[in-house]
Amino acid sequence: MAIEPAPVQNGVVGGKKAWVTLITNPGYIAGLLTLHRTLISVSSYPLIVMTTSSLSQSSRETITSSGIEIIEVEHLSPSSAQHSGFDPSFSRFNDAWTKIRVFGLEQFERIILIDSDMIFLRGMDELFDLELPGDDWIAASPACVCNPLKLKHYPEDWIPSNCSLSLQNPYTTLSSPPIPSPDSKRTSHLLNSGLVIFKPSLSLLDELVHHLNTSPTIAQSKFADQDVITEVFKGRWKPLPWWCNALKTQRAVHGSMWRDEEVRLIHYILDKPWNHRPSSLPPHPNLPPTPITPSNFSQQQTQNTEKRRPLPPGLLDAVRNTPPQESLTNYDAVHAWWWIVYEDLLEEWKAESKVGWREVDQYVTR
Repeated sequence: MAIEPAPVQNGVVGGKKAWVTLITNPGYIAGLLTLHRTLISVSSYPLIVMTTSSLSQSSRETITSSGIEIIEVEHLSPSSAQHSGFDPSFSRFNDAWTKIRVFGLEQFERIILIDSDMIFLRGMDELFDLELPGDDWIAASPACVCNPLKLKHYPEDWIPSNCSLSLQNPYTTLSSPPIPSPDSKRTSHLLNSGLVIFKPSLSLLDELVHHLNTSPTIAQSKFADQDVITEVFKGRWKPLPWWCNALKTQRAVHGSMWRDEEVRLIHYILDKPWNHRPSSLPPHPNLPPTPITPSNFSQQQTQNTEKRRPLPPGLLDAVRNTPPQESLTNYDAVHAWWWIVYEDLLEEWKAESKVGWREVDQYVTR
């Protein structure tokens, strides 16, 4: 059964609260659509895609055919004229700065910014109602500064003893993580921008863009938009539990905190699951896609009382049966979760002769 487009309210898909992500590269569309497939099973709020003029029309049609609204924004990046030490050709950042544009989408009353290299395992719509100390505050999970891969370009103080996540446990609640005091060590004020909750406004966008254009720290930035958001919202940031934005590497370095069954949203940082199909997965059996029938409806319902599709078959069983993480470098076990979703979605596209599936699949490596 095809994924039906989300309802339109007041000219905005799904109303005035939304998940938003940025897509400028067709190589990330497989990640986006896999994320969206899990989101519609667990959330009442729509996923909106920001993009720039660089994204092709065919890629846009592939996205919108899945019921995802696109919002066009202008590319955003520092310039070498503003920051003499900044190299605008540093491809690792590319369009990452453009994520900052999301703070100006005033047509929404609340946004949760997420990356496209994620999948949902459980719902957490309660984040849309999370109380923040002020309209100019944000909420995000602390950055994991353990640097398990010993990446040389990471800051020197990114070491396990400085990681704020060591203070969390498997069942940390939304109200548990303390707001860092002004005199806390530098790493206590670092967040991960893979998920950020906020009330958008043009004044916030102006503040962020001004910082991007004038701050002397930009030339030495290690994490693009994440650094800008961290610096601008220092003292105006509410930390979230780890499970809101569960970096796959935390499964290895924070074993006492991580529980697979507590993860709401897993974040596939570093190498992407669509770049390699885990050998542990059996050949895909070309099963029929997840149907919508009265017998397998999710018990949860959307705001419009429409029943949701369940998560793809086998996903939650795989999560429950995944062995503990022993390697700091091999994450095939959790990458397999992504592949279960993607291959279920791919079979659906093929069965429907959906236009664009070949364009998506060409960026997926087996």
